[in-house]
Amino acid sequence: MGSPPSPPAPTAPPTPALYLSPGATLVTSGVGENGWATLGCQDAQHEISRIIFASYGLPDGSGLGARYGWCYAGGSQGVVERACLGQQSSTVLLTIILWCSVFGDPCVGTGKRLTISAECTQKPKYQTWATAGDHGSASASCANGYVIDSDAGSTYGKGDCAFKGVPDAINALCQGVQTCVVPAEPTIFGADPCPGTARSLNVQVTCKLGQQKEDLTTDIVPAKCAI
Repeated sequence: MGSPPSPPAPTAPPTPALYLSPGATLVTSGVGENGWATLGCQDAQHEISRIIFASYGLPDGSGLGARYGWCYAGGSQGVVERACLGQQSSTVLLTIILWCSVFGDPCVGTGKRLTISAECTQKPKYQTWATAGDHGSASASCANGYVIDSDAGSTYGKGDCAFKGVPDAINALCQGVQTCVVPAEPTIFGADPCPGTARSLNVQVTCKLGQQKEDLTTDIVPAKCAI
């Protein structure tokens, strides 16, 4: 009897040491051909900030124990990074046509898979919003550990009727607090462009990581009439 055939020549480099950054959350995904690899962080305040490991071919293990196999497409990491970094969730379609057209087939005739290990960290900034009708109150609130940084496109009015002073007013009222309750009252935002028209207040703000001040509620300022 002859000797058994030799294993295929390796096509992958040694796997580097895999680690999780301090404060980060590990997320993983593994899928075979013609499937979807999905990564997702725990909430909208977190994003996929680093791809720890990505390999299309025949990788072994998972999580921080993932390793390159002998069949390995060299551009796997870059493709996954372009698809997923900065996203709260990401889905990568794994098809033979898609991957082989980009990388070539690293092991012809062999069923392949994609293994991903990534980490989620808190976003430095994100946006949130709140709405209210006339004489109501819009409460814009950031998650714990975040404060309002700036206005991000707030409006008050209806259609072509829009108050011009809304962004400046929101910045003055809300910067530096975690929660800002803004009354939908014309007296807060300057000259009324359409008296008697029903309006809505749409508060949109950017939240950033930071220490909150005490919550702010703006008192309604009564209009003054000249006599």
